[in-house]
Amino acid sequence: MKKIAMGLCLMLTLSTVAAGSELVKEMNSNKALEKFSRGVTNIATSPGEFINQTPTAMEQSPDYLTGTVMMIGRGIGYTLLRFGAGLYDLATFPFPGKTKYAPIMYPETIVTPVAETTIS
Repeated sequence: MKKIAMGLCLMLTLSTVAAGSELVKEMNSNKALEKFSRGVTNIATSPGEFINQTPTAMEQSPDYLTGTVMMIGRGIGYTLLRFGAGLYDLATFPFPGKTKYAPIMYPETIVTPVAETTIS
């Protein structure tokens, strides 16, 4: 009985190692670090969505009072989305997942559009 149990444990261990090697082949440390830094940036700059959403809210509203209410609503919503995307990136940064380290929210950070216009 002990031999059968040991054989099953050995087979289970070997199958786990074989399945884990596929995950290791897909992992990329540079992209994982990029995903980690994107998560930290999104969490830290998520309140900046209030400033980001102000022009859109004011353009879509008929007056300033409605625009202010829309700005607050859009700011809260996009802040929560940005914060959630940052938490997701931080929690899953070592693993490629379905997106293969790609961002789940575009632009990937608040500072991306600004960086693209100043660098170009």
